[in-house]
Amino acid sequence: MRLTRRFFLRSTGAMAVYCAVNPLDAALAASMDDPAAHVTAKNKTLVVVFLRGGIDGLNLVVPHGDPAYAKLRPGIGVAAPGKEGGALDLDGFFGMNPRAAALMPALASGEAIALQAVGYPGNSRSHFEEQDVWETGVSGNTMGHDGWLNRHLLTSTGHGPIRAVALSDSLPRILRGEAPAFAFPGLTDLGFGGRGNAEQEASVVAALEQAHAAVAPGGTRDAIDLVHAAGRETLEGVKVLRGVAAQPYEQSASYPSGQLGQRLASAARLIKAGVGLEVVQIDYGGWDTHNRQGDGAQGNFGTKVEELCGSLAAFSEDLGPRSDDTLVLTLSDFGRTARQNGTAGTDHGWANAMLAMGGPVAAKKALDPGRGPVMGAWPGLGPEQLHQKRDLKHTTDFRDVLAEVVTSHLGNANLPKVLPGHAFSPVGLL
Repeated sequence: MRLTRRFFLRSTGAMAVYCAVNPLDAALAASMDDPAAHVTAKNKTLVVVFLRGGIDGLNLVVPHGDPAYAKLRPGIGVAAPGKEGGALDLDGFFGMNPRAAALMPALASGEAIALQAVGYPGNSRSHFEEQDVWETGVSGNTMGHDGWLNRHLLTSTGHGPIRAVALSDSLPRILRGEAPAFAFPGLTDLGFGGRGNAEQEASVVAALEQAHAAVAPGGTRDAIDLVHAAGRETLEGVKVLRGVAAQPYEQSASYPSGQLGQRLASAARLIKAGVGLEVVQIDYGGWDTHNRQGDGAQGNFGTKVEELCGSLAAFSEDLGPRSDDTLVLTLSDFGRTARQNGTAGTDHGWANAMLAMGGPVAAKKALDPGRGPVMGAWPGLGPEQLHQKRDLKHTTDFRDVLAEVVTSHLGNANLPKVLPGHAFSPVGLL
Protein backbone atom coordinates (compact mmCIF):
# COMPACT_ATOMS: atom_id res chain seq x y z
CA MET A 1 0.00 0.00 0.00
CA ARG A 2 1.39 3.39 -0.99
CA LEU A 3 1.41 5.97 1.82
CA THR A 4 -0.17 9.03 0.24
CA ARG A 5 -0.43 12.38 1.96
CA ARG A 6 -4.21 12.32 1.83
CA PHE A 7 -4.38 8.89 3.48
CA PHE A 8 -1.88 9.78 6.16
CA LEU A 9 -3.70 12.93 7.18
CA ARG A 10 -7.01 11.09 7.27
CA SER A 11 -5.52 8.36 9.41
CA THR A 12 -3.79 10.70 11.84
CA GLY A 13 -6.37 13.45 11.98
CA ALA A 14 -6.43 13.49 15.79
CA MET A 15 -2.74 14.30 15.90
CA ALA A 16 -2.97 16.97 13.23
CA VAL A 17 -5.78 18.71 15.11
CA TYR A 18 -4.03 18.17 18.44
CA CYS A 19 -0.95 20.23 17.60
CA ALA A 20 -1.85 21.83 14.27
CA VAL A 21 1.29 20.54 12.59
CA ASN A 22 1.20 18.55 9.36
CA PRO A 23 2.76 15.25 10.48
CA LEU A 24 3.58 13.94 7.02
CA ASP A 25 5.17 17.23 6.05
CA ALA A 26 7.30 17.02 9.18
CA ALA A 27 8.52 13.57 8.21
CA LEU A 28 9.21 14.56 4.62
CA ALA A 29 11.17 17.59 5.74
CA ALA A 30 13.18 15.53 8.20
CA SER A 31 14.05 13.02 5.50
CA MET A 32 15.13 15.52 2.87
CA ASP A 33 18.79 15.51 1.92
CA ASP A 34 19.35 19.03 0.60
CA PRO A 35 23.07 19.80 0.20
CA ALA A 36 22.21 23.43 -0.48
CA ALA A 37 20.54 23.88 2.90
CA HIS A 38 21.85 26.81 4.93
CA VAL A 39 22.40 26.97 8.67
CA THR A 40 20.41 29.98 9.84
CA ALA A 41 21.73 32.82 11.98
CA LYS A 42 21.57 31.74 15.63
CA ASN A 43 19.05 33.37 18.00
CA LYS A 44 17.43 35.41 15.23
CA THR A 45 13.63 35.60 15.13
CA LEU A 46 11.24 37.05 12.57
CA VAL A 47 7.73 37.98 13.71
CA VAL A 48 5.30 38.53 10.83
CA VAL A 49 2.06 40.34 11.66
CA PHE A 50 -0.39 39.96 8.77
CA LEU A 51 -2.90 42.84 8.73
CA ARG A 52 -5.69 41.03 6.92
CA GLY A 53 -8.22 43.00 4.94
CA GLY A 54 -5.89 45.58 3.41
CA ILE A 55 -4.80 48.32 5.81
CA ASP A 56 -5.09 51.92 4.63
CA GLY A 57 -1.40 52.77 4.52
CA LEU A 58 -2.12 56.40 3.59
CA ASN A 59 -3.88 56.97 6.91
CA LEU A 60 -1.25 55.02 8.84
CA VAL A 61 1.91 56.61 7.40
CA VAL A 62 0.38 59.92 6.36
CA PRO A 63 1.88 61.89 3.43
CA HIS A 64 0.71 65.22 4.84
CA GLY A 65 3.29 67.07 2.73
CA ASP A 66 1.67 65.96 -0.53
CA PRO A 67 -0.88 68.67 -1.43
CA ALA A 68 -3.16 66.12 -3.11
CA TYR A 69 -3.63 64.09 0.08
CA ALA A 70 -6.06 66.47 1.80
CA LYS A 71 -7.98 67.03 -1.44
CA LEU A 72 -8.50 63.33 -1.98
CA ARG A 73 -9.68 62.74 1.58
CA PRO A 74 -11.69 65.72 2.82
CA GLY A 75 -13.72 63.63 5.28
CA ILE A 76 -11.39 60.85 6.41
CA GLY A 77 -7.91 62.29 5.97
CA VAL A 78 -5.57 62.92 8.90
CA ALA A 79 -4.99 66.62 9.53
CA ALA A 80 -1.56 68.16 9.16
CA PRO A 81 0.77 68.18 12.19
CA GLY A 82 -0.05 70.92 14.67
CA LYS A 83 -3.77 70.86 13.94
CA GLU A 84 -6.38 69.18 16.12
CA GLY A 85 -6.17 65.44 15.55
CA GLY A 86 -3.16 66.05 13.33
CA ALA A 87 -0.50 63.60 12.23
CA LEU A 88 2.54 63.00 14.40
CA ASP A 89 5.29 64.42 12.22
CA LEU A 90 8.17 62.18 11.21
CA ASP A 91 10.24 64.13 8.70
CA GLY A 92 8.30 67.18 7.55
CA PHE A 93 6.54 65.26 4.77
CA PHE A 94 5.31 62.04 6.40
CA GLY A 95 3.64 61.62 9.76
CA MET A 96 2.04 58.81 11.70
CA ASN A 97 -1.64 58.54 12.50
CA PRO A 98 -2.13 60.26 15.89
CA ARG A 99 -3.35 56.96 17.36
CA ALA A 100 0.10 55.47 16.61
CA ALA A 101 1.74 57.49 19.41
CA ALA A 102 3.04 54.37 21.21
CA LEU A 103 5.33 53.62 18.26
CA MET A 104 6.77 57.13 17.92
CA PRO A 105 9.73 56.63 20.31
CA ALA A 106 10.87 53.61 18.29
CA LEU A 107 10.50 55.53 15.04
CA ALA A 108 12.41 58.48 16.46
CA SER A 109 15.27 56.32 17.75
CA GLY A 110 15.60 54.26 14.57
CA GLU A 111 14.38 51.03 16.14
CA ALA A 112 11.36 51.13 13.82
CA ILE A 113 10.92 52.29 10.26
CA ALA A 114 8.04 52.66 7.83
CA LEU A 115 8.19 51.67 4.17
CA GLN A 116 5.81 53.46 1.80
CA ALA A 117 4.60 52.59 -1.69
CA VAL A 118 5.29 48.85 -1.40
CA GLY A 119 3.54 46.40 -3.71
CA TYR A 120 4.07 44.48 -6.95
CA PRO A 121 2.92 44.73 -10.59
CA GLY A 122 0.24 42.01 -10.67
CA ASN A 123 -2.13 43.13 -7.91
CA SER A 124 -5.66 41.84 -8.55
CA ARG A 125 -7.27 43.76 -5.66
CA SER A 126 -8.83 40.47 -4.51
CA HIS A 127 -8.44 39.59 -0.82
CA PHE A 128 -8.10 35.88 -1.52
CA GLU A 129 -5.65 36.19 -4.40
CA GLU A 130 -3.50 38.88 -2.82
CA GLN A 131 -3.22 37.18 0.55
CA ASP A 132 -2.06 34.11 -1.36
CA VAL A 133 0.54 36.16 -3.26
CA TRP A 134 1.95 37.81 -0.13
CA GLU A 135 1.97 34.49 1.73
CA THR A 136 3.48 32.38 -1.04
CA GLY A 137 5.83 35.10 -2.29
CA VAL A 138 5.03 34.31 -5.92
CA SER A 139 2.91 36.08 -8.51
CA GLY A 140 0.69 33.99 -10.74
CA ASN A 141 0.20 30.31 -9.96
CA THR A 142 -0.01 30.53 -6.18
CA MET A 143 -1.93 27.23 -6.02
CA GLY A 144 1.26 25.41 -6.94
CA HIS A 145 3.33 26.95 -4.17
CA ASP A 146 3.60 26.64 -0.43
CA GLY A 147 4.32 29.52 1.95
CA TRP A 148 7.57 31.45 1.58
CA LEU A 149 8.28 31.10 5.29
CA ASN A 150 7.87 27.34 5.00
CA ARG A 151 10.29 27.28 2.06
CA HIS A 152 12.77 29.18 4.20
CA LEU A 153 12.50 26.47 6.86
CA LEU A 154 12.77 23.71 4.28
CA THR A 155 15.97 25.08 2.74
CA SER A 156 17.79 25.81 5.97
CA THR A 157 18.82 24.25 9.26
CA GLY A 158 17.85 25.82 12.58
CA HIS A 159 19.06 25.66 16.17
CA GLY A 160 16.28 24.14 18.26
CA PRO A 161 13.22 21.90 18.42
CA ILE A 162 10.66 24.64 17.68
CA ARG A 163 11.54 26.70 14.60
CA ALA A 164 8.14 28.01 13.50
CA VAL A 165 4.89 28.86 15.24
CA ALA A 166 1.67 30.47 14.11
CA LEU A 167 -0.24 31.97 17.02
CA SER A 168 -3.53 31.23 15.37
CA ASP A 169 -6.47 28.83 15.33
CA SER A 170 -5.08 27.20 12.18
CA LEU A 171 -1.87 27.07 10.19
CA PRO A 172 -1.80 30.01 7.74
CA ARG A 173 -0.76 29.65 4.11
CA ILE A 174 2.55 31.43 4.75
CA LEU A 175 3.71 28.47 6.93
CA ARG A 176 2.14 25.60 5.00
CA GLY A 177 4.44 23.20 3.21
CA GLU A 178 6.82 20.33 3.82
CA ALA A 179 8.64 21.83 6.81
CA PRO A 180 7.06 21.38 10.27
CA ALA A 181 5.30 24.33 11.89
CA PHE A 182 2.98 24.46 14.91
CA ALA A 183 -0.20 26.49 15.25
CA PHE A 184 -2.08 27.32 18.46
CA PRO A 185 -3.78 30.51 19.70
CA GLY A 186 -1.44 31.10 22.66
CA LEU A 187 0.54 29.41 25.40
CA THR A 188 -2.43 29.53 27.75
CA ASP A 189 -4.36 27.40 25.21
CA LEU A 190 -2.02 24.42 25.40
CA GLY A 191 -4.26 22.71 27.96
CA PHE A 192 -6.46 21.29 25.15
CA GLY A 193 -9.77 21.27 26.91
CA GLY A 194 -8.42 20.39 30.33
CA ARG A 195 -7.33 16.83 29.46
CA GLY A 196 -4.26 15.57 31.27
CA ASN A 197 -0.91 15.13 29.60
CA ALA A 198 -1.12 11.33 29.62
CA GLU A 199 -4.51 11.32 27.91
CA GLN A 200 -3.35 13.84 25.29
CA GLU A 201 -0.23 11.86 24.48
CA ALA A 202 -2.24 8.62 24.41
CA SER A 203 -4.55 10.07 21.76
CA VAL A 204 -1.59 10.97 19.61
CA VAL A 205 -0.01 7.53 20.04
CA ALA A 206 -3.33 5.87 19.20
CA ALA A 207 -3.53 7.85 15.97
CA LEU A 208 0.02 6.83 15.11
CA GLU A 209 -0.76 3.17 15.82
CA GLN A 210 -3.83 3.36 13.60
CA ALA A 211 -1.75 4.76 10.76
CA HIS A 212 0.98 2.16 11.41
CA ALA A 213 -1.55 -0.71 11.28
CA ALA A 214 -2.95 0.62 8.02
CA VAL A 215 0.37 0.77 6.21
CA ALA A 216 2.19 -2.16 7.84
CA PRO A 217 0.60 -5.09 5.93
CA GLY A 218 1.57 -3.84 2.49
CA GLY A 219 3.62 -0.77 3.24
CA THR A 220 7.32 -0.28 2.84
CA ARG A 221 9.75 0.12 5.69
CA ASP A 222 10.24 3.75 4.62
CA ALA A 223 6.51 4.41 4.84
CA ILE A 224 6.31 2.98 8.35
CA ASP A 225 9.37 4.97 9.39
CA LEU A 226 7.67 8.13 8.13
CA VAL A 227 4.81 7.54 10.54
CA HIS A 228 7.09 7.05 13.51
CA ALA A 229 9.38 9.95 12.61
CA ALA A 230 6.42 12.32 12.32
CA GLY A 231 5.07 11.16 15.67
CA ARG A 232 8.38 11.54 17.48
CA GLU A 233 8.94 15.03 16.12
CA THR A 234 5.38 16.09 16.87
CA LEU A 235 5.45 14.77 20.43
CA GLU A 236 8.84 16.34 21.10
CA GLY A 237 7.58 19.72 19.91
CA VAL A 238 4.40 19.51 21.97
CA LYS A 239 6.36 18.57 25.08
CA VAL A 240 8.70 21.53 24.61
CA LEU A 241 5.79 23.93 24.15
CA ARG A 242 3.94 22.58 27.16
CA GLY A 243 7.15 22.85 29.19
CA VAL A 244 7.44 26.53 28.35
CA ALA A 245 3.77 27.07 29.26
CA ALA A 246 4.27 25.32 32.60
CA GLN A 247 7.17 27.50 33.72
CA PRO A 248 6.46 30.48 36.02
CA TYR A 249 6.62 33.65 33.98
CA GLU A 250 6.13 37.37 34.50
CA GLN A 251 5.72 39.80 31.61
CA SER A 252 8.05 42.77 31.45
CA ALA A 253 5.47 45.03 29.80
CA SER A 254 1.77 45.81 29.88
CA TYR A 255 0.01 44.88 26.63
CA PRO A 256 -3.29 46.21 25.29
CA SER A 257 -6.13 43.88 26.21
CA GLY A 258 -6.98 42.74 22.68
CA GLN A 259 -6.10 39.48 20.97
CA LEU A 260 -3.06 40.92 19.18
CA GLY A 261 -1.44 41.94 22.45
CA GLN A 262 -2.14 38.55 23.99
CA ARG A 263 -0.56 36.72 21.07
CA LEU A 264 2.48 38.98 20.96
CA ALA A 265 2.90 38.34 24.68
CA SER A 266 2.99 34.60 23.95
CA ALA A 267 5.50 35.25 21.18
CA ALA A 268 7.78 37.16 23.55
CA ARG A 269 7.61 34.35 26.08
CA LEU A 270 8.52 31.73 23.49
CA ILE A 271 11.40 33.79 22.12
CA LYS A 272 12.85 34.34 25.58
CA ALA A 273 12.51 30.60 26.34
CA GLY A 274 15.37 29.84 23.93
CA VAL A 275 13.75 26.91 22.09
CA GLY A 276 15.24 27.87 18.72
CA LEU A 277 12.19 29.82 17.54
CA GLU A 278 13.00 31.77 14.38
CA VAL A 279 9.60 32.37 12.77
CA VAL A 280 6.35 33.58 14.39
CA GLN A 281 3.22 34.47 12.44
CA ILE A 282 0.25 36.37 13.88
CA ASP A 283 -2.92 37.58 12.14
CA TYR A 284 -4.62 40.87 12.97
CA GLY A 285 -7.66 41.32 10.77
CA GLY A 286 -10.49 43.79 10.30
CA TRP A 287 -8.79 46.33 7.98
CA ASP A 288 -11.30 46.18 5.10
CA THR A 289 -12.61 49.71 5.67
CA HIS A 290 -15.09 50.23 2.84
CA ASN A 291 -17.36 52.45 4.91
CA ARG A 292 -17.31 54.64 8.03
CA GLN A 293 -13.56 54.34 8.33
CA GLY A 294 -13.36 57.32 10.65
CA ASP A 295 -12.06 60.87 10.33
CA GLY A 296 -8.38 60.10 10.49
CA ALA A 297 -7.77 59.67 14.19
CA GLN A 298 -11.26 58.66 15.25
CA GLY A 299 -13.44 55.69 14.42
CA ASN A 300 -12.70 52.02 13.86
CA PHE A 301 -9.50 52.57 11.89
CA GLY A 302 -7.96 54.77 14.57
CA THR A 303 -8.90 52.28 17.28
CA LYS A 304 -7.21 49.45 15.42
CA VAL A 305 -4.09 51.55 14.76
CA GLU A 306 -3.82 52.28 18.47
CA GLU A 307 -4.07 48.58 19.35
CA LEU A 308 -1.53 47.64 16.66
CA CYS A 309 1.08 50.20 17.67
CA GLY A 310 0.52 49.78 21.41
CA SER A 311 0.93 46.02 21.09
CA LEU A 312 4.13 46.34 19.04
CA ALA A 313 5.61 48.81 21.52
CA ALA A 314 4.78 46.54 24.46
CA PHE A 315 6.27 43.56 22.62
CA SER A 316 9.56 45.39 22.13
CA GLU A 317 9.67 46.37 25.79
CA ASP A 318 8.78 42.86 26.94
CA LEU A 319 11.57 41.29 24.88
CA GLY A 320 14.22 43.40 26.55
CA PRO A 321 17.70 42.42 25.25
CA ARG A 322 16.16 39.80 22.94
CA SER A 323 14.72 42.63 20.85
CA ASP A 324 18.25 43.07 19.45
CA ASP A 325 17.83 39.78 17.58
CA THR A 326 14.13 40.09 16.74
CA LEU A 327 12.60 41.69 13.65
CA VAL A 328 8.88 42.49 13.38
CA LEU A 329 7.43 42.98 9.91
CA THR A 330 3.85 43.85 8.93
CA LEU A 331 2.23 42.57 5.74
CA SER A 332 -1.20 43.22 4.26
CA ASP A 333 -3.30 42.28 1.23
CA PHE A 334 -2.94 45.63 -0.57
CA GLY A 335 -3.40 49.35 0.03
CA ARG A 336 -6.59 51.37 -0.29
CA THR A 337 -7.81 53.83 -2.91
CA ALA A 338 -6.25 57.26 -2.68
CA ARG A 339 -9.63 58.97 -2.84
CA GLN A 340 -12.26 58.33 -0.19
CA ASN A 341 -15.43 56.70 -1.46
CA GLY A 342 -19.06 57.76 -1.07
CA THR A 343 -19.53 55.93 2.23
CA ALA A 344 -16.67 57.62 4.09
CA GLY A 345 -14.31 54.72 3.51
CA THR A 346 -11.76 53.43 1.03
CA ASP A 347 -11.84 50.58 -1.46
CA HIS A 348 -9.28 47.98 -2.54
CA GLY A 349 -6.20 49.69 -3.87
CA TRP A 350 -2.61 49.10 -4.91
CA ALA A 351 0.60 50.02 -3.05
CA ASN A 352 0.73 50.13 0.73
CA ALA A 353 2.81 50.90 3.81
CA MET A 354 4.75 48.34 5.85
CA LEU A 355 6.26 48.64 9.31
CA ALA A 356 9.54 47.06 10.42
CA MET A 357 10.78 47.13 14.01
CA GLY A 358 13.56 45.64 16.08
CA GLY A 359 17.28 45.35 16.60
CA PRO A 360 18.16 44.72 12.94
CA VAL A 361 16.46 47.99 11.96
CA ALA A 362 18.25 49.85 14.76
CA ALA A 363 21.58 48.34 13.69
CA LYS A 364 21.11 49.65 10.16
CA LYS A 365 20.26 53.09 11.56
CA ALA A 366 23.53 53.04 13.54
CA LEU A 367 25.43 52.41 10.31
CA ASP A 368 23.50 55.15 8.50
CA PRO A 369 22.65 57.90 11.03
CA GLY A 370 21.15 60.05 8.28
CA ARG A 371 18.48 57.55 7.36
CA GLY A 372 15.00 58.89 8.02
CA PRO A 373 12.04 57.06 9.56
CA VAL A 374 10.32 56.45 6.19
CA MET A 375 11.82 54.47 3.29
CA GLY A 376 10.77 54.20 -0.33
CA ALA A 377 10.56 56.55 -3.31
CA TRP A 378 7.36 58.56 -3.10
CA PRO A 379 5.38 58.43 -6.39
CA GLY A 380 2.96 61.23 -5.52
CA LEU A 381 -0.81 61.49 -5.30
CA GLY A 382 -1.51 63.88 -8.16
CA PRO A 383 -4.02 62.77 -10.84
CA GLU A 384 -1.30 61.78 -13.30
CA GLN A 385 0.87 60.20 -10.62
CA LEU A 386 -1.70 57.66 -9.43
CA HIS A 387 -1.89 54.11 -10.72
CA GLN A 388 -4.86 54.00 -13.10
CA LYS A 389 -5.71 57.46 -11.71
CA ARG A 390 -7.03 55.93 -8.48
CA ASP A 391 -4.30 54.26 -6.41
CA LEU A 392 -0.88 54.87 -4.95
CA LYS A 393 1.75 53.40 -7.30
CA HIS A 394 4.30 50.96 -5.96
CA THR A 395 7.98 51.89 -6.12
CA THR A 396 9.30 49.01 -3.97
CA ASP A 397 8.51 45.37 -4.69
CA PHE A 398 7.46 43.53 -1.54
CA ARG A 399 9.51 40.48 -2.57
CA ASP A 400 12.66 42.61 -2.39
CA VAL A 401 11.79 43.43 1.22
CA LEU A 402 11.21 39.76 2.00
CA ALA A 403 14.50 38.84 0.32
CA GLU A 404 16.49 41.14 2.61
CA VAL A 405 14.69 39.76 5.64
CA VAL A 406 15.46 36.15 4.65
CA THR A 407 19.11 36.77 3.78
CA SER A 408 20.24 39.57 6.09
CA HIS A 409 18.23 38.64 9.19
CA LEU A 410 17.51 34.91 9.03
CA GLY A 411 20.77 34.10 7.26
CA ASN A 412 19.34 32.01 4.42
CA ALA A 413 20.89 32.87 1.05
CA ASN A 414 18.81 30.28 -0.82
CA LEU A 415 16.58 32.94 -2.42
CA PRO A 416 15.91 31.12 -5.70
CA LYS A 417 14.12 28.43 -3.66
CA VAL A 418 12.54 30.66 -1.02
CA LEU A 419 11.27 33.35 -3.42
CA PRO A 420 11.38 31.82 -6.91
CA GLY A 421 10.79 33.64 -10.16
CA HIS A 422 11.80 37.14 -9.08
CA ALA A 423 14.81 39.29 -10.03
CA PHE A 424 15.83 41.00 -6.79
CA SER A 425 16.74 44.64 -6.23
CA PRO A 426 18.31 46.01 -3.01
CA VAL A 427 16.03 47.88 -0.63
CA GLY A 428 18.44 48.88 2.15
CA LEU A 429 16.10 48.01 4.99
CA LEU A 430 18.64 45.81 6.81
